[in-house]
Amino acid sequence: MQNSKAYDCLIKQLNANGAEKKDGYYPRVMEEIYDWEREEVEDIIWDAFFNKKEIELAQFLPKLEKYDGIKALKENPYLLQIPSEASVEIGKILYEVTGDEKYLDLIKRNIDASPETISFVSILSYCKPCQRLYNILVDIYINNSNKVNRSTAVMGILYNKGIIKDRSSIKESNDVISLRKKFKSEDIAERKKILEKFENGELTL
Repeated sequence: MQNSKAYDCLIKQLNANGAEKKDGYYPRVMEEIYDWEREEVEDIIWDAFFNKKEIELAQFLPKLEKYDGIKALKENPYLLQIPSEASVEIGKILYEVTGDEKYLDLIKRNIDASPETISFVSILSYCKPCQRLYNILVDIYINNSNKVNRSTAVMGILYNKGIIKDRSSIKESNDVISLRKKFKSEDIAERKKILEKFENGELTL
């Protein structure tokens, strides 16, 4: 019996090396595998995550039926390896599935420990909007010394305020270029004034 394309994608990525791994795992593996493949796929994911250190597979753990993936992520030692991308990625996953804002604080601890790391702020900016997240992004915009991170935080701020509806949309990102430019400043005091104008509705497209 022929396997599903989702199954084939999973196995191909698991066996990939070096540059071949850059595309990452197909995110809809668990939704698109055949029912008869599920048990094997869950075993493969579980084994590869824990025994082969395939951290990217963390995204699938909350979707497992045979295993308690959420509990496994909560107890995973990678979560407390700060700063690390594994901690940030797992923190984001746990925030998304549980809604517990303490995982946002965990991501912020990673950023504070490595304020120049661009990927940490990028991952944070894609998280589901909430007031706590907005406050963290504002803090990064005001206080982070890296201008790329400040720019990414602005994208997250616009996403949190509903000005950007789809954080992954290149079109939406391009549509707000003029507004994003208004946030640019190398001066902390000036950035505070810019944010105040934005929150008062004085900064528009």
